[in-house]
Amino acid sequence: MAVFKKGINGAFSGTIGSTVGSSWRHINYMKSLPKPSKKPASPAQLAQRAKFALAVNFLRSIKPLLNLGFSDKLQGRQTGYNRALQLMIGKAITGEYPDFTVVYAEVVLAQGGLGPAQSAVLVQTGPGQLTLNWDPVTNKYTSFADDEAVVVVYNVSKRFMNVYDGTERSAGSMDISMPASFVGDELVAWVFMVNRDGEKTSDSVFAGTLVLENEVEEPEG
Repeated sequence: MAVFKKGINGAFSGTIGSTVGSSWRHINYMKSLPKPSKKPASPAQLAQRAKFALAVNFLRSIKPLLNLGFSDKLQGRQTGYNRALQLMIGKAITGEYPDFTVVYAEVVLAQGGLGPAQSAVLVQTGPGQLTLNWDPVTNKYTSFADDEAVVVVYNVSKRFMNVYDGTERSAGSMDISMPASFVGDELVAWVFMVNRDGEKTSDSVFAGTLVLENEVEEPEG
């Protein structure tokens, strides 16, 4: 692969013969088309492809969010989406091919220097009502009162993911409404903090899993 600043007629994108031209983050590349292989894929290759497909299907609906979650400059040139894929394939998928499963507690949706949402936990507080609680600890260096909490809730049963925000770190909790159609479904949640500058983030924190009940029993006493 070659990197070039300006071709004879400027940069090009697409395929010409056996040469592919493309651009990524304002850097222009040229590379040759790979030669087709007649060899059957090895078990290791099949397993890796299956893991990749599982990770892509899981993360693709929140690609813009991942690019925010991994926006810290320490991530380098790798996009947030690609970094999340790499981490998920490496540590959040378990099992033997072809029966792979996702370990939700190991999924990483953000990495950064802000203080994380400490002691985060997801609970059901009423019919169709969830609350994600965290310890609203602040300091003047890495954890600010007006950091915004970003909560991701994944419906395992329906394979549906949604994002909720608009609550500051200092609040210590976020209320989330679920549709009636989610009753009986398994829900998983993560939370991370975003600084007022819209760029600095914390590491994401796994907040637990629960099955949404139709009714919630009142605590005794």
